[in-house]
Amino acid sequence: MDRLRDRTDELELIISSLTIFALFSVPSWLFDNIANIHTHLSTSLTLASTVGISLLAGTSFGLAACFVVHLMARAYWVGLIGLRTVFPDGINWSKTPGLGPLRRQYYQETVPDLDTIIQNTDKLASSLFAVISMLTLTVLWFGTILIVIVVVSGAVGARFGITNTAVGLGTTVLLAIFIGIPVLVYLLDRQLASRVPRLRNSRIFAGLVRFLNRIASFAYPQRLVLPVQLTLQSNTRPAAFFVALTLSIIVIVTVGSTRTAAWRNFTVSGEFTYLDTDQVREGFNSTYYEDMPSPLDRLRGFTRIDSFNQSGSFVRLFLPYYPLRDNLVLDQFCDGSDRAPDRVDCLRQLWTVSIEGKPVSMADFEPAERADLRMRGLIGLVPLSGLEPGLRRIEVVWNSGAREEDAPLDDRYTQVSSRYVIMIAFSPSFEMPLNE
Repeated sequence: MDRLRDRTDELELIISSLTIFALFSVPSWLFDNIANIHTHLSTSLTLASTVGISLLAGTSFGLAACFVVHLMARAYWVGLIGLRTVFPDGINWSKTPGLGPLRRQYYQETVPDLDTIIQNTDKLASSLFAVISMLTLTVLWFGTILIVIVVVSGAVGARFGITNTAVGLGTTVLLAIFIGIPVLVYLLDRQLASRVPRLRNSRIFAGLVRFLNRIASFAYPQRLVLPVQLTLQSNTRPAAFFVALTLSIIVIVTVGSTRTAAWRNFTVSGEFTYLDTDQVREGFNSTYYEDMPSPLDRLRGFTRIDSFNQSGSFVRLFLPYYPLRDNLVLDQFCDGSDRAPDRVDCLRQLWTVSIEGKPVSMADFEPAERADLRMRGLIGLVPLSGLEPGLRRIEVVWNSGAREEDAPLDDRYTQVSSRYVIMIAFSPSFEMPLNE
């Protein structure tokens, strides 16, 4: 046990080896499980899952990258120890082929010996392992507080139709506390108090600094983080360490946000300039077709039909009920689910369906539960009789009664109405009569 306290390299190697693969797998597991229940979540749970999964994904990838570097450093360190065991005298400068006297002298002055490299590599690996632990504690602490603030702010804002605004204000206040107060303490203590000695003896000034320090202690777990941070910072280059730590946190947040955006969207690239999302919305989209499944489909409350190719007399159309999107509008239609005389009919009022400009009656759409899609909604048939073979379009409009000048019921909505154009290749299995 005493040996383990003095030499932790074996434990570091074991932990790194076991953890690295799990960290690279965690984001995919999280995304997959959240996607399965995404359309079931309330506003608060959606906010919590979005923030939580972004931070956890960024942290997982960041820590996995650090563990890779740590594992490489430890492997290099092990190799150096073995090399020193076999060749205890190190470099034999009298037998260095290809080196003239000037280059040999230059390398003797600049190349460190094995003992120095071993010591520096050991210091790097141990320091990196400690930084990994510190980053994990800091991000988890900050993430937990951020999720609580976001959920509470969103719940309050949703009552007034300003969910996104409230979340933005709550996040701004939190960041002001996390960043602003430590900076203020630094200016008061490190700059003013160190330059104006009489301020140190002022009870008011000292009490103010102590009070701000207590508030700053909520920003991160100081008893767990500061011993590691101050030890490393005081034994390395303080400014470089602080910059590296700050950049690490920024990279973790950026990677997590980018990975979450890639999970939700077809692409995060800005290169599709000639065929952007708005143009594709009016064309073919595989999410509309149940026989073309993709991981993105579970995150989209889009209408669905069975297939792009149609040869029968009807198309089966599924209109999903997405509570996060639909409930506010339905409450306006029917004065709440408790007071609605017919809740299914209330859902029917949310949609209009037409094919090639010909309206389809919503009265025949019935409630449905699709366990394969993990959605509930309305299901009905769109008649294809009287249509010529070829490419046809089914147009589905969500909240068709809304006008363009109407304001959204909540600022989390980007638009008051949505239009889905579903293309089908109609090729009937029977002969069509020729027009005379």
